[in-house]
Amino acid sequence: MSELQLKEVREVVRKARASSAPGPSGTSYKVYKYCPKLLLRLWYILRVFWRRGRIPDQWRVAEGVWIPKEENSTQLDQFRIISLLCVEAKVFFSAVSKRLCTYLAENNYIDTSVQKGGISGMPGCLEHTGVVTQLIREARENKGNLSVLWLDLENAFGSIPHKLVQFTLTKHHVPSRCRDLIADYYSNFRMRVSSGEITSSWHNVEI
Repeated sequence: MSELQLKEVREVVRKARASSAPGPSGTSYKVYKYCPKLLLRLWYILRVFWRRGRIPDQWRVAEGVWIPKEENSTQLDQFRIISLLCVEAKVFFSAVSKRLCTYLAENNYIDTSVQKGGISGMPGCLEHTGVVTQLIREARENKGNLSVLWLDLENAFGSIPHKLVQFTLTKHHVPSRCRDLIADYYSNFRMRVSSGEITSSWHNVEI
C-alpha cells in the first residue's frame, strides 16, 4: 500500500465531529479542522509512522469515563464505559480503516449480500431493521405467525481476542503493513478510568 495521502487525512478530519471529547493528548478535532498548517504537520507525522510501521507509545493509551445507562444509576452494571483515545491516532486509523474496507470490498472478501454493517457507504443496520419491520407488518396484516429473536451480545467488540483479529486479517490476505500496524497498536495498550475526582492507575489492556 502507498503512503497516506493528504486528501485522505483531510477527509477524515472533515467528517469528524468537532464536538468529540479529546483524549489523553488533550487535542480535539477542532484544532485540525480550523488550523490547516497544523493539519499539514500532522500529515507529515502520520507518514513517518506509516513508513516505520510502528505506533508511538503516546497513542496506545485511553482515558475511560463511566456513562450511566439510566437515571439514578448506582450499580456498576448500570454504567457503560467509553474510551477517549488520542485524536491523532483516531485520524490515522480512520484513514487505514477506509483503505482496509476498500481493499476487502474490491477483492470480494466480504459478501455484501449478507454482511453490510461496518462497511462504509452501506447502511446494513438500517436495511436489516427494515426487513424485519416489513416481515412483522406482513405477519400482522395476514394474521400469520412470526417469531423474531434479537441477540444482544454483551461487549461484542470488546471481547474479540486480538489473536483472532490477526488470524482473520491474515486469512483475508490483508497486506502485512496494515496487519503489523494494528498488532503494534494493541500491544502494550494501557487504560485508566476516572470517576469524579478519582482516577485509577494505568492498566494494560489484553484480550
